[in-house]
Formats: sequence, structure tokens, C-alpha cells
Amino acid sequence: MTSLKFQEASQNLLGIKELALPNFFKKLGIRSLMMCDGYDMTSLTKYEFIVLNENNHENTWHDIKNEQLISDLFLLFKKCRAITFNHWTDLADTSSLLSGLFNDVIKPLVKQHLDFIFYLDDPGKKLLFQIDNILHVIEKFNMKGKVTFVLDEFEAVNLWMVLNGEMPNTTFNINTPNGLKKKCFSLLRTMNINRLLIYSINSVILFSEDQQFIFARRDFEEIAEIAADARDKFITGFSFGLLSKLDIQQCVALGLIMLGVQTEMKIPAGTTELLSYIEKWIADQGRSNDQYLYQ
Repeated sequence: MTSLKFQEASQNLLGIKELALPNFFKKLGIRSLMMCDGYDMTSLTKYEFIVLNENNHENTWHDIKNEQLISDLFLLFKKCRAITFNHWTDLADTSSLLSGLFNDVIKPLVKQHLDFIFYLDDPGKKLLFQIDNILHVIEKFNMKGKVTFVLDEFEAVNLWMVLNGEMPNTTFNINTPNGLKKKCFSLLRTMNINRLLIYSINSVILFSEDQQFIFARRDFEEIAEIAADARDKFITGFSFGLLSKLDIQQCVALGLIMLGVQTEMKIPAGTTELLSYIEKWIADQGRSNDQYLYQ
């Protein structure tokens, strides 16, 4: 694998240096890392493994791990604040990979304040026992920090249907806000996670044991809404809020601002444009009745 020059990092609107993760991380199921400090990942570019189909059991953590890999990942995660994982339905043998990564690398860490962010995708792609397995693995991550599940409305309702013995449906209309709220609370307790973020085309709703709230957001063009990196833009701002130790409402707001400013502005935005967008966003929120709908 070709060595990458990680020192040549780009800087985003929040002043965060952004580095492309080695392909190995994507195959391992890691989508992004929010680091507390700089880290030279050059040593991690040498690792590689082939993702096989889920019927081939060679694609396991046991087959790819070695002492040097575990040591390198351990040093990396010591400097992490938030770890975002890929759509777990897209990976073969996700349970094995995540369980091995947790047991050998994350669990031995002394730190207890990591944030783990998981995407879902369509639960209809997996069988019930596979969903149960991955949820059981994800519950373990609570031992080392806080777990946030980020779903869209359809993923959330479909997951609730699967876990309650119903066939997932991709063609239904979202139920009433009260019905969605009940399903999300059920998921929050069933999955034993800290936060459930419901990401939709016009809002972001957060459910946790101690608070629930909703922020309205602007509708974007369809091509922007379905873009592969749309949710990533939100997570960048959200994760930076966690790194900065903001309260959870401010983290969600920062995620929405990051999503909006990168999607709506057709030219590269600087500090002036960012501050202008924030002022406009706050004014829009002041005109909305949705901000604390569920509190």
C-alpha cells in the first residue's frame, strides 16, 4: 500500500486539520476519527486485508490482528476523542471485527470518556440474529464512554419493526411525531445506548435518558440530501463539539451548522462567511417552534 503524506492536511471551516484515513480503516469499519492531538498514521498505511463476503468466515479479527497492529491502534486511540463507525450493514462479519477491536484495543485503554458514533443503514439487509449480535457488541462500548446511534427516520422505524417481529418496510410514511417518539424511546432502551440521533431532511432529534429535543434544519436540494457525505458533514461538527466539551445541544447545533454551511455555500467559506451563516442559522431557530418539541 502506498504511503500517504499525512502531514499535508487540509483545514476545514472549524480550523480542524482533516486527513484521509488509510483504506484499512474503512475495511475495518471506521469512518472517521476525531483526534485530541496530532498523530502520524504513516505506520498504519502498511496494513491491509481483503473484505470477503459474509459467507466466508476467514474475514475475522483473528485473521488480521497481530501484536504490532494492536500496538499501533492502541497508541492511535489513546489520542482519540470520538470514533465514527461505518454503516455496519455494509461490512462482512462486522460483529467479529468490532468485538475484536473493542476487546484487544479499546477496552485496555485507561481513558473512559470516548464517544462512539454508529451508523446503521437499512436493517432489512440483515437477519434478526445478526442485528441482535451487533447490538450486543455495540453495548460493550458503553464501558469506555458514550454510544450514539445516528439513524434517519426510516432506519429508526424499520429497526423498531425488526426488533419487534415485524417486516421492515421502505415505502411507509413516517408516523405521527408522538408515534416516532415512542419507537425511539423503545430503541434507546432496547439497545442500551446513551444517545439516539434521528437525522431527517428537516430536523435532527436527540433522545437520551435525561433529555430530548429537536432542532429544525433547512431542506436542501435532493442531490445534496442523498449525497454520500451529507451525514458525515453533520458528524464532523457534532464530533468537534464533543471534542470541545460543549453540551449536547450545542454539539447538535454545530453539526447542523457544519452541514448547512458546506451544503448551501457554493464557494469555499472562510471565517466571515461561517460567522454570517451562524447568525442566520440562530435567527432561523428563533423563528422555529420545533427546538424543544420533545422536552
